[in-house]
Amino acid sequence: MRQIIIIVLAVISLTIHAQDNGSNEFSFSGGLMTGCAYDVRFSYSHYINKYVGYGAAFGNYKQWHNDYLPHGDIESGKWSSWNLNEKDNIMEKLYIEPTLSFKTPALIHFGSWEIGLQAEPGVMIQIPYTFVDVDYIDRNTSVSYEKGRSAHASDWCFWDLRTMLRFSSDDVSISIGYGISNLDIYSSCRSMNVEGTSFNSIFPSKKFNHSIFIKIGAAI
Repeated sequence: MRQIIIIVLAVISLTIHAQDNGSNEFSFSGGLMTGCAYDVRFSYSHYINKYVGYGAAFGNYKQWHNDYLPHGDIESGKWSSWNLNEKDNIMEKLYIEPTLSFKTPALIHFGSWEIGLQAEPGVMIQIPYTFVDVDYIDRNTSVSYEKGRSAHASDWCFWDLRTMLRFSSDDVSISIGYGISNLDIYSSCRSMNVEGTSFNSIFPSKKFNHSIFIKIGAAI
């Protein structure tokens, strides 16, 4: 299903490109996401007319706090316990997102400003490979030993829908938005297993990801 979505978006983009005679918009947005995380992204959109466009975004999401620290006990040997290194317990990923963009005609005019709605469906694609450090604790001295672990995420491609209330004047726009996706911010580490303990059993269950954000754009 994910591959089909990507192919459909690619075909639509190529089809639209053949009608290339519109305007361009660069934008920056930042907001808060489910799971104690924030998200920032830079976007480019090409509009074939005033209301329909396509483009791509480059972004990064990162937690500022995580209550779920993978850890476990070891029954024998020098090491008595282990835990994921705290620097790696803050989930963070870069991603790219091909998008479509749909704007309504102005619903309200306020001086030189227009107010309308906008929707941006897209597909978030992140690097599936993850490398982290696991700390092993010495039962006698409490000295720790760091060991690197790597994994390939089973989920690395997610659908994303951002909706906005858009305020625009001339070539500048400011939008307030709400987003929903099936993004799992723990996806990169869920498949990891240390000393028989699966990280998936410690992380919270997968849920829809919600976000609120502010977006500032400029047409060129």
